Amino acid sequence: MFRTILTISAVALPIGACAQIAPGDPTLYGGLADSDVRLASRLVQTTLEQAPDGVTRRWTNDQTGNSGEITPLRTYATVDGYFCRDYREELAVGGASGRFYHTACRDEAAGWVWL
Repeated sequence: MFRTILTISAVALPIGACAQIAPGDPTLYGGLADSDVRLASRLVQTTLEQAPDGVTRRWTNDQTGNSGEITPLRTYATVDGYFCRDYREELAVGGASGRFYHTACRDEAAGWVWL
């Protein structure tokens, strides 16, 4: 089964187009406004559900200037029959940026949850 998981809506946030992005500092997530989280959460859910591996989708919040992107990297099924995806998230918040790698699996309610 799953370890303790957080819903994707409170978590994953992709990144803006930056030429060189350093490994992500988790404190970047603390700089996101609620409106950023809503935009990013919707994008994570739809991207993991619909986009093929390697296809990047982006979000930008014109109110805050923050942005992000998500790229599914690998799709697979667990031995328990759950569909999972490894993905890259890039986040640009207040002039700082970072790259994060996550895994999410589809739950019984057809939502994606971050592990």
